[in-house]
Amino acid sequence: MIRQFSLFLLRPSVLRSVALAAAAVIILGLCVGLPGLRSGLEESSADPLWQLAANRPHEEERRVVLVDIDENSLARVGAWPWPRERVAALADALGRHGARAQIFDIAFPDSRPGDAALAAAQARHSLHVGQLFALEPDAGRVGALSGALDGFACPPSLPVAGGYVANTPLLAHGAGHITATHDTDGAVRRIAPILCHQKHAYPALALQGLGELAVPGGLQLEYRPGSGPFDPHGWLQLGKLGLNVPVDADGTTRIGYELPRSAFTAISAADVLDGRVPAGLLDGAVALVGATAFGIGDTVPTPLFSNAPGVEVHAQFMAGLLDGRLPYAPRAAPLLQAGFCVLTAGVLMLLATQRRKRHAVVLPLAGVVLALVAYVTHAVFLLQGGVWLGWLAPGLFALLAALGLASVEFTLTRIERQRLYHNLSSYLPEQVAAQVALREPVGSIEAERREISVLFADLRNFSAYCEARPPEEAAALLHTFFSTAYRVVRAHGGVLEEFVGDAVMAIWNAPEACPRHPELALQAAEALVREMSGILPEHAPPGLEPLAIGIGLETGNALVGSFGAAERRTHTALGETVTVAVRLQAMTVDLASAIVVGPGAAAQLPDAGLVSVGSFLLEGLQRPRTLYLPAPRAEAEESGHGHIRLVA
Repeated sequence: MIRQFSLFLLRPSVLRSVALAAAAVIILGLCVGLPGLRSGLEESSADPLWQLAANRPHEEERRVVLVDIDENSLARVGAWPWPRERVAALADALGRHGARAQIFDIAFPDSRPGDAALAAAQARHSLHVGQLFALEPDAGRVGALSGALDGFACPPSLPVAGGYVANTPLLAHGAGHITATHDTDGAVRRIAPILCHQKHAYPALALQGLGELAVPGGLQLEYRPGSGPFDPHGWLQLGKLGLNVPVDADGTTRIGYELPRSAFTAISAADVLDGRVPAGLLDGAVALVGATAFGIGDTVPTPLFSNAPGVEVHAQFMAGLLDGRLPYAPRAAPLLQAGFCVLTAGVLMLLATQRRKRHAVVLPLAGVVLALVAYVTHAVFLLQGGVWLGWLAPGLFALLAALGLASVEFTLTRIERQRLYHNLSSYLPEQVAAQVALREPVGSIEAERREISVLFADLRNFSAYCEARPPEEAAALLHTFFSTAYRVVRAHGGVLEEFVGDAVMAIWNAPEACPRHPELALQAAEALVREMSGILPEHAPPGLEPLAIGIGLETGNALVGSFGAAERRTHTALGETVTVAVRLQAMTVDLASAIVVGPGAAAQLPDAGLVSVGSFLLEGLQRPRTLYLPAPRAEAEESGHGHIRLVA
């Protein structure tokens, strides 16, 4: 059962499916377990896109005019904070120059002389000031809140504030919140258009100011949940203006940083107070007052600048809202990302199942390409349609899935190579199989001359035996002979080089060194004779000679290696030593001995007790050779008839 389960797990389709599932689980864990990290990485990845968009030519933004309390203003008017009368004078000057609405990115939490003058200016003009909320439940509360929307029920998805820093009661009229929404890297890429506090809804300062363009004295907002798959999570509709603010699932709105700083019209507050305002600059415009002077301006990181004035965030939000280009994440974004992951899995699986592919290169490269496709698709939809599809999850899935499948293919290749090696080593010597499995085939001779000992063993009378007996019986006997020969040769340090018909050829001292190769070869020959004597039938079928084993043994130089065309090669030993061993095996019949040793081997076995039987001219050779037989010895072997026999 365990083996079957292991074999099931090692199936390529199962391993590939496991790799894809593991990648999906990792991505799901990242999205669910570490949403802040995923969101921060994805949000920051869009910064280059906004920088690219901001570098394109743009028309000058004249609907929103920045009134800057800059270094020049402090030098000419005085140090900050200015007296409230001076702020009121700035509001009156903006009104005289035609500003339709005034938005002061400033809060006045403490009471000071001149508050009455500033309150009177608020009453004369559409002037809105800021108030700051804290999202911590136990945060403190300073000043008096204002600007709550009448009849607006806070949806559960909107952020809820616990504390605030508001304005002094005398100035608490029509304020809007200036609470920044920071990502994990501290940058401001989103704004909460509505914050809820004690079941009351408080709009952002920019919305308060824009509300004056339609209904002076009050902002009308209506929240409508998104319905279609490509709608945002919700819409904030600005009354008669016909403007819609898309709201994502977390209750925030993304800011499209498509306008460079140079696109906004800015004028120094000192110039406004001095009346040096270009004609028509503020007619019907929204005057957005903020501070950029060193030490008093609130600076925040944005996709365009590492220390942008906070007033620019409001300006980008207002310009995007007026142009209808605030980006948002559609309700179907998770499904679209999941669909891309499924498509990615299909493409990678198709590549993984292709044969003759370099998976270690192709799959990781495909993962990178698919991740880039996800990012480029996200970029095109964002810059062209203001739709935030999200790319990080499908992009990381493509990379992880590609790496996982590449690892699986590497593992499968190793398994297949190991299987190939094992199969190959059953047809070739083990060391040769290891070399062949790791290199490309060649058509040249790859061999070396070495001194080797050659053992050539043959089953005598086997051909006649095959003719008289069923082929299954002959095959079983031959299989037993081959298996026994392999085991004996291997146990004595040799290499079974070839099966030749019903014979085997084994060599020593190649391809690896074997210092005592003649001695080990003789020991192997004697062991093979002993083992086969208990296997071969003692009585031959009627009319046939009995089966016997004959072994020729010789030592000398030979050429050992691979020969033949690249498409069909063989590994063997060639040379006179091999030929002599073959002829010695044939002489075992004439000399009535199971083992015949040649002169080369005998010369290196002076203590083996070999007995010379004279000089013989072997078939096919021109020079006679002295042959040797192992000394006869008695083996007490109980036969079926209870007699003792001598074996050589």
